[in-house]
This record gives sequence, structure tokens and C-alpha cells, in this order.
Amino acid sequence: MAVKAGGDVLMRYYGNVDTEFKGQGFDAASMVSRADRESEDVIVKIINANFPGHGIFGEEGTNENMSAEYVWYIDPLDGTSNFLRNIPLFGVSIGVTKDGSPVCGVLYFPALNLLVEASLGEGAYANNKQITVSERSLSQALYYSGGKYKSDHFNQIHSGLAATSGIIKIIDASSYELAQIAMGDAEIYFLDNVPHDVVAGVCIVREAGGVVTNEKGEPWTLDSKKILVTTEKLHKELLSIINKS
Repeated sequence: MAVKAGGDVLMRYYGNVDTEFKGQGFDAASMVSRADRESEDVIVKIINANFPGHGIFGEEGTNENMSAEYVWYIDPLDGTSNFLRNIPLFGVSIGVTKDGSPVCGVLYFPALNLLVEASLGEGAYANNKQITVSERSLSQALYYSGGKYKSDHFNQIHSGLAATSGIIKIIDASSYELAQIAMGDAEIYFLDNVPHDVVAGVCIVREAGGVVTNEKGEPWTLDSKKILVTTEKLHKELLSIINKS
């Protein structure tokens, strides 16, 4: 399985790898390591060997046949800042789209021995046990917030969500945050849309009974500027908060 092959690469480096940066100077968002690149290389080789002709987009530079019917979106190490600080909340994210719509997603968190997966119409599973989103109210909800805000407007939205949610956490790993929502352990994720980070999680959350839209409540697409992931119970309430800010 490609996702576990990538996870094996990460665990070989975990606790013993140097931090590099894609840009100049210290920026947590640009952290990268040899582990990221090797994980992506291994995953891409497996996909190409088994699904020739499919498109592949990877965070570390893979960009192949993007006009294909099926395209794979890979984040070979999601939660890089956690990985490099020896925090076990990191993983491999592999999602597949058909004509731009997610049809399969797999998230693997090797340090936690946790595999979360879904295929269109077949439900979502964590270590082979079926999972569903929660029924918590907003006052009890866990909001996974991004760790770095880039505009006053987004700060206002965050403040509105933070003020009404029961719990706020920042862990800087979209794959784990979406897995938590699918497993019923969290309820809210709202951030800029980065397809290779979220395609797998979008499929998984939807199959677990969750809702994924943009900030206007329209169905999420690869081109959406923002992504809101939550439960059906909270969706309308959250949209009201977001669009009031």
C-alpha cells in the first residue's frame, strides 16, 4: 500500500532529520525535510507502476498528467512542523479525484498506528472500524484552527468561531484534523483550501456523514478559496458566523 510505504519512510527519519526551508529564513509553513521528498518519491513510483496514465500532484513537486480522468493528490508528510519537533501528529495523505471530485481517500499516521480511509459510497473506516461524525452542539464542538492568520478579516472570522465553540486546538496538520472530524472527535475545520492537503480528508469526512463546503456554503471544489469541514448539525450555524464577520 502506497500510503504505508510513505509512512515507513517517515518513521525511518522520525527523531533524526534536519530541518530545511523552501524559502529564505524561518517560516513554519515552508519547513521541509529529506523525509518529505523520499516519501513522495516512493508513493509516486507505486502509483505509476499500478495506475499508468493517472495524474499525480504532490506537495514536493510532482505534477504529472493533470488532465487525466483520475488524479492523485499527495501530501507525503502532512504536519511537517510536528514531525520535525518530534510530535507524533503527522501523516501521509493520499486522495484520488475522478473528473475533479474526490472518490477515494487514505490517511496514515504511522507514529499512532492509525489508518483512516474511505471510498465513494462505501463509508469511512479507522483501522477497519466504521466511523461517523459527531452530533455535538456548537457549545461543545472542537474547532481545529489554523496556526497563522494572514488578514484582519480572517482573524475576525476566527474570533467568531472561537467565541462560540466549546474547545479550540491548533495542531497544524490538516490530515489529522479532518480524520478527527470523521471519527467524531472534533467538529470544525475552516482554513484556506489547499487541495493536496485535503482531498483525502474531504472524501473521508463526507463518507462519515460530514459536510464539506466553501465559506458560502457551496459544495467544495478543488478551486474553492476556503474550505469548511463540519457536521450537518453545525453547518448552517457556522456559515452564519463566518459570513457575519
